Amino acid sequence: MPRLVDHEQRRREIADAGLRVILERGLDGVTVRGIAAITGKSTGSLRHYFASQDALREFVVQAATDTLRDRVYPRVARPRRGASLAGRVVSILEEFLPIDATRREEYAIWSAVVAWERESPTPGSTTWREQRALYRQCAAALLGYEPERGLTEATFREHDDPEVERWAALLHTFVDGLAAQLVHTPREVTAADARRLLKDFVTVCRTYVPKDG
Repeated sequence: MPRLVDHEQRRREIADAGLRVILERGLDGVTVRGIAAITGKSTGSLRHYFASQDALREFVVQAATDTLRDRVYPRVARPRRGASLAGRVVSILEEFLPIDATRREEYAIWSAVVAWERESPTPGSTTWREQRALYRQCAAALLGYEPERGLTEATFREHDDPEVERWAALLHTFVDGLAAQLVHTPREVTAADARRLLKDFVTVCRTYVPKDG
C-alpha cells in the first residue's frame, strides 16, 4: 500500500524548520535548500507543497507572524493588578523589549517579518499596525481614556484625541529604539537600563498635561 502522508503535519514541520532557519541565518536562509537541509526532506518534496521560493518564504513568514501573536499577545493581555497605571503600562511595553532569551528570539522573528513586509508588493506593514494599535491603547489609558478590550477595529483607527495619537507614536518610536539598542549595543544599554528608561518615559507621558497653543 502507498504510504499515507499527513500533509498538515508536514506543513507544520516546514513552518518549524523555517523558524529555526530565521533564528540561525535570518530571512535570507529561508530557501528550499535551507529548509530541506533542516527537515531532511528532498527539495523535490518541498516543491510539492510550494510552487516557488517566494511561496515558501511567504508561508514561513506567515508562520512566524502567527508565532509572534501566539506568544506575545497572551502575555500582553494578561491581568496586571496591584500596580499603578503607569506600572501596568510599563509591564505591557516590556513584552516588546528583547530583555531575555525568549524576547530576543521574538525580536529576531519580528525583524524577519518586517524585512519581508518591506520587500512585499502589498503596501504597509501589518505588524506595525498591530503594534501601533497596542501603543494607542496604552497612550489612551495614560491620558485618562477607557481602553478598549484587546485589539479591535476601534484600536486600529486613529483616536479622536490627537494627543493620544502623538503619544502612541512616541511610545512606539521609543520602545523600538530601546529594543534596537538592547540588540545592537547590549554593553551600553542593559535590560535594567531599558526598564528604567521605559519607566521614566511612561512617567513623563502619564504626567503630561496638554497646554493651549
